[in-house]
Amino acid sequence: MKFTQLFVMAFISSLLLVSCSDDTDGIVAPEVPLGAYDNGVLIVNEGNGSAGTISFVSNDLMQIGQDIFGAVNPGVGIGGYVQSVFFDGDRAFIISNGSNKITVVNRYTFEIIGKIETGFNIPRYGVVENGKAYVTNLASFSNLTDDFLAVINLNTLQVESTIAVNAIAERIEKANGKLFVANGSYGDGNTVTVINPATASVESTIDVGISPNSLKEENGFMYVLCGNYSDDSKLVKINLATNQKVSEITMTGLVSAQNLNIDGNKLYFTVNSAVFSADITATTISSTPLFTSTATTLYGFGVEDGKIFVGDAKDYASDGEVFIYNNSGVLQKQFNVGLNPNGFYFND
Repeated sequence: MKFTQLFVMAFISSLLLVSCSDDTDGIVAPEVPLGAYDNGVLIVNEGNGSAGTISFVSNDLMQIGQDIFGAVNPGVGIGGYVQSVFFDGDRAFIISNGSNKITVVNRYTFEIIGKIETGFNIPRYGVVENGKAYVTNLASFSNLTDDFLAVINLNTLQVESTIAVNAIAERIEKANGKLFVANGSYGDGNTVTVINPATASVESTIDVGISPNSLKEENGFMYVLCGNYSDDSKLVKINLATNQKVSEITMTGLVSAQNLNIDGNKLYFTVNSAVFSADITATTISSTPLFTSTATTLYGFGVEDGKIFVGDAKDYASDGEVFIYNNSGVLQKQFNVGLNPNGFYFND
């Protein structure tokens, strides 16, 4: 009898152990944020010639932070006319063209790592490719052929060389081991320059007709949005393997389309305060917007995971505002930010 009882107890215990083990194996450990600004969106507030700021909103739209660099690094500042941000691993590079410098921070904690303060002349946008950073510089506004890329050594945080573009150097994207530079600014320019970073030379120049103001890579193609202040805008599609233009869509009646974004299989862009959308495989684009935002002056724009972010610069002298919509155009969140919110950077 005693043996039977012991056997039954041992059998039950073994079942409990197996059950506990299975439950433990099925538990997924929660993701631990890498810092206060992980899993959210960095909002660049351009500011003025002496000072700009960075705001933050969490992915669940519940947490909002203002001037997060200043909060973590009091008394330091990131400079004037903050233009954009680009990432390298756990570092964020904040470009301030009014101060001709880049401030490097931990992208999740915003603790300062260093500054790059020489080698720039109105820096604008940057990417990292093959262990180096490449930053566009407009140089003199009156000269459309003196623009260049500053090449940054990511170990020393120094500009080690430059690459002449011989055209306007504004937006930049990397794809297929190459750098694609939009040669358009304020309605000027009509080409995209392809640069081989391995040889630090221009590989190709692609005529897109009118001023290219934004570009995005997707599925082996570079999509380029082109528009000036008087002509119908265009969407140009470039084959990354051949550097050849393979198609273009003229958007009849849509002048000065800007801010191309791609989310899933959809293209998004803006005309004034209106937001437009089309399938990425579309051969025509409707002149009817997805919705018209409530922004007085739509200045910044971004789309990620079905959320549409609009930065309102208002009168360019008052603090700005951010509106967040779902991809049907329904407002989800609205809050104040700093002066002239010009861009959104997704920090996951």
